[in-house]
Amino acid sequence: MVKAGKKVKGASKVRENETEEEKKIRLEMEALAADEAERKAQEAARVALRERQLREQRYAHLNGIKIHNQWRKIMRMAKVEELRREIEILSQNHEREVDRKDAIMQMLDRDLEEAEEQYSLAVRSHMLVVDNLLDLQYQRMRALEAEFAADLKALEDEFETERTEIVNAHTRQRKDMGDMIAAMEGEFADAEAELRQEYEAQREEIKNRNSEEYNVLKIQLEGIIEELEKSFELAHRAYLESTEHRTNTFRTLTKDDAKAALKIERQMRKLVRLQEALQHWRTKIATNGREWEERNRALRNEKEIMARHYAKLKSSMDAFRAGQAERLKQLSLASSGAMETLRGKLAVAENVLKLAELARKYETEQEKVLPFWNPAQAVPSGEQGDEEAAAQAEAEAAALEPSAAELGELGLRASMPEDSSKEAPGPSKSSAGPGKPKFSSYGLDPSSGSEVDEWDYLNCFFRRYNKALLDKTAIDKEKSRLERENADLRSILKQYLDGISVNDDVLNNPVNPLLVVNNRLQITLTERNKARAAAMAQRAAAATGAGLSVTGQGAGGGGQKQLVEVQVVSRVS
Repeated sequence: MVKAGKKVKGASKVRENETEEEKKIRLEMEALAADEAERKAQEAARVALRERQLREQRYAHLNGIKIHNQWRKIMRMAKVEELRREIEILSQNHEREVDRKDAIMQMLDRDLEEAEEQYSLAVRSHMLVVDNLLDLQYQRMRALEAEFAADLKALEDEFETERTEIVNAHTRQRKDMGDMIAAMEGEFADAEAELRQEYEAQREEIKNRNSEEYNVLKIQLEGIIEELEKSFELAHRAYLESTEHRTNTFRTLTKDDAKAALKIERQMRKLVRLQEALQHWRTKIATNGREWEERNRALRNEKEIMARHYAKLKSSMDAFRAGQAERLKQLSLASSGAMETLRGKLAVAENVLKLAELARKYETEQEKVLPFWNPAQAVPSGEQGDEEAAAQAEAEAAALEPSAAELGELGLRASMPEDSSKEAPGPSKSSAGPGKPKFSSYGLDPSSGSEVDEWDYLNCFFRRYNKALLDKTAIDKEKSRLERENADLRSILKQYLDGISVNDDVLNNPVNPLLVVNNRLQITLTERNKARAAAMAQRAAAATGAGLSVTGQGAGGGGQKQLVEVQVVSRVS
């Protein structure tokens, strides 16, 4: 807006005296001055805002750089800490791996020493066997050499005999052959002389006949040559007369040939130039062809390389897919096998629980109160009755209830320092504090509350199992003893009935107790009864003093065995 200035003296008079047009012009000028002042103010404000914006951008850029540097430092420190932790983990893994490798190397060293000992033992035994074989071979070789010498002597004698016979036969045959050759040579000389005379006679005859034929043929050929010369002369004259026109034509053609030769020469020079140009272009084409052939060869090589790379990638991808498919199949098979195994284990566990429920019905009062059997309590003494054993078991179960309550429903205990185990049972101070307690899945002994080793987890189970097994064994022994006793009583009763009764079975029996011959049968029966009574007494003594050793194997990380040996006293009277 336009600020009002001081009023000029006489301005009111001037405004009063101005016309409408001047007033209008004056108002327009004032409006233009106000617009100009407002535009300048807006321009100044825009410039100030632009400067503030640039300054703010510089500050923002500088602060961004500072923030990035600070954040980079923080990230670098975090990365360094992470790398240090990874290095520690890797170093621990490396140490464990080195220890494992050292153990493997020691084991292999022991195996190597054992193998070397076995090898040395085998070598010694092998050398002994080889020495025995060598002695046997030397003896066999000496026997063979003696046999060979005897055979050689016999062969030499036979050879000399045959050689003498052959030499004599050869001498006789050679003499006969010499006589035959001399006779044949005489016959051949006579035949050769006769044949030579016949040959000379035939040769003279043929020579005379050939000379006569030669003279006759010479006379005939001379006559034929004269006739041919005459005919050649007549033919030559006729040829000259007939070829005069052709001779003139030949001359004309010779001139035309000279002209054609000049033209041909010019054409040849032109043809040479064209051939040179053609050779030049051919050379250029060959050069370009070689260049492009090199380029094409390089492109083909690159194409082949790419094709091989593609084939290799495809084969690797196919192999990877096949491996993954195989792994998936193995995983599916393994999962199916694991599920089948778990189903089997679940069925076994259900069967065990059912059998446990069925066995629970047949438990005695003592087993219900004191479920885990102790070998010291297997056979109670005569002084302690069933009531005292039940009362003691109830007292022990009541004493164990506080520790069982502290363990919780899951059988877990809070991990506390060693000093806290010496304090009285009750809520510890560490559990009452604000810190969160730590739990672990160790097993605890119900009687003392102490930790149980992993290989002792199944002690209670094996106690009950051993007790049941011992009861079953004692029952089986008692049953077998009663069966034997029943059989003996039946045998005695049958012998008694056979001795007092007369029937077909008794009479047909070869050992008839009613038949006495010289008192031998009664003596035999008495000896047999004595032997049977001694055997029964011996079996009863063996059953009375028999001991049973029952071994149970528990599950543990170390794979150690549980061994429980209990001396069983038979109640057989």
